[in-house]
Amino acid sequence: MARVTQMNKDIFTANLESAMKTIQDNEEVHYEEVAFIVEAVEEPGKPLDGADDMMRLWILAKKNVEGREFSLQNAVDLLAWKAPFVPIWIDVSFVKMDGAKAIFRLKSSLRLRKPTLLRNADTGHAPFRAVLNV
Repeated sequence: MARVTQMNKDIFTANLESAMKTIQDNEEVHYEEVAFIVEAVEEPGKPLDGADDMMRLWILAKKNVEGREFSLQNAVDLLAWKAPFVPIWIDVSFVKMDGAKAIFRLKSSLRLRKPTLLRNADTGHAPFRAVLNV
């Protein structure tokens, strides 16, 4: 299994774009622009530390993300605010086309972890997992 040893906003962005490319290739989605719907996923029984609580109560609080679409840069800034600590996993899925704009959903763990603990390293674009509509 591949191991991620570094993470910053540039790597995070490249990994998100790689996950989007996987979806684009598998679902034949063609777009000129992108937007993101960001959702926090609570994981019952998983311990949260202080930074995780900041994600839950402030960064990804419903009042801050519900009903909003984010640009690529804004989504990266939101989720990688504490880089190199980023959400341990993020599921990326295609939602719909809005004209030439593709809308993707990012379902994110609230748990921030260092690069060596990120999930989905075997995909080559940790912490992202491309969820394909089959």
